[in-house]
Amino acid sequence: MKNEFTDLEKFYKTAQNTKDLKTVESNKELIKKENSEKEIKNAVNKINRFLDAEGTHLQYEKHDVLNQMIITVVDNNTNKVIEEIPSKQILDMVAKMCEMAGILVNKKA
Repeated sequence: MKNEFTDLEKFYKTAQNTKDLKTVESNKELIKKENSEKEIKNAVNKINRFLDAEGTHLQYEKHDVLNQMIITVVDNNTNKVIEEIPSKQILDMVAKMCEMAGILVNKKA
């Protein structure tokens, strides 16, 4: 009987440790993602200080489907987009192809 109890206890501890490990890994990824976004924000702010005399500035946004960062160069006078890196249209096309191929899964469902 003691042997069965010990095995059950080991099983529970292993399952709990696996669950805890997954939670820790998930938290690490979230922190890494937040730090990455902070780094991008800081980099864009530094570049904008440099570009101030050039009459342009950078903006950044996240693609709504692919979660890819898009950096946009904007003219200060006209607010016209000069350049997008990577192009939002290309990311939209990739997202549509992935959707058609069944790669992307609706996370709200």
